[in-house]
Amino acid sequence: MSVKQRVLKILSDGQPHSAKELVQVSHRFRAAIHSLREDGYIIKTILVAHNDYVYQLSAVEMKSA
Repeated sequence: MSVKQRVLKILSDGQPHSAKELVQVSHRFRAAIHSLREDGYIIKTILVAHNDYVYQLSAVEMKSA
Protein backbone atom coordinates (compact mmCIF):
# COMPACT_ATOMS: atom_id res chain seq x y z
CA MET A 1 0.00 0.00 0.00
CA SER A 2 1.39 3.42 -0.96
CA VAL A 3 1.82 6.34 1.45
CA LYS A 4 -1.04 8.11 -0.32
CA GLN A 5 -3.35 5.10 0.17
CA ARG A 6 -2.38 4.76 3.83
CA VAL A 7 -3.02 8.47 4.50
CA LEU A 8 -6.39 8.23 2.74
CA LYS A 9 -7.30 5.15 4.80
CA ILE A 10 -6.60 7.06 8.02
CA LEU A 11 -8.47 10.19 6.92
CA SER A 12 -11.44 8.29 5.49
CA ASP A 13 -13.16 8.09 8.88
CA GLY A 14 -13.92 11.83 8.57
CA GLN A 15 -12.34 12.62 11.93
CA PRO A 16 -9.48 15.10 12.43
CA HIS A 17 -6.01 13.52 12.60
CA SER A 18 -2.89 15.18 13.95
CA ALA A 19 0.41 15.59 12.15
CA LYS A 20 1.90 13.40 14.91
CA GLU A 21 -0.43 10.60 13.91
CA LEU A 22 0.12 11.01 10.16
CA VAL A 23 3.90 11.23 10.45
CA GLN A 24 3.75 7.62 11.68
CA VAL A 25 2.79 6.71 8.10
CA SER A 26 5.54 8.82 6.52
CA HIS A 27 7.45 12.01 7.14
CA ARG A 28 6.20 13.02 3.68
CA PHE A 29 2.50 12.73 4.56
CA ARG A 30 1.94 16.33 3.44
CA ALA A 31 2.96 15.37 -0.11
CA ALA A 32 0.36 12.61 0.01
CA ILE A 33 -2.28 15.09 1.20
CA HIS A 34 -1.31 17.45 -1.63
CA SER A 35 -1.69 14.62 -4.15
CA LEU A 36 -5.06 13.61 -2.69
CA ARG A 37 -6.26 17.20 -3.03
CA GLU A 38 -5.16 17.17 -6.67
CA ASP A 39 -7.26 14.02 -7.10
CA GLY A 40 -10.34 15.93 -5.87
CA TYR A 41 -10.37 15.09 -2.16
CA ILE A 42 -11.26 18.01 0.09
CA ILE A 43 -8.97 17.86 3.11
CA LYS A 44 -9.16 20.61 5.70
CA THR A 45 -6.05 21.81 7.51
CA ILE A 46 -7.17 23.06 10.92
CA LEU A 47 -4.95 25.04 13.29
CA VAL A 48 -5.50 23.77 16.85
CA ALA A 49 -2.59 25.50 18.61
CA HIS A 50 0.47 27.50 17.65
CA ASN A 51 2.11 25.53 14.84
CA ASP A 52 -0.07 22.47 15.58
CA TYR A 53 -2.47 21.28 12.88
CA VAL A 54 -4.97 18.51 12.31
CA TYR A 55 -6.14 17.23 8.94
CA GLN A 56 -9.70 16.18 8.16
CA LEU A 57 -11.22 14.67 5.03
CA SER A 58 -14.41 16.55 4.21
CA ALA A 59 -15.56 15.22 0.85
CA VAL A 60 -14.54 14.19 -2.60
CA GLU A 61 -15.16 16.55 -5.52
CA MET A 62 -15.95 14.87 -8.78
CA LYS A 63 -13.73 16.17 -11.56
CA SER A 64 -15.43 16.80 -14.86
CA ALA A 65 -14.04 14.85 -17.80
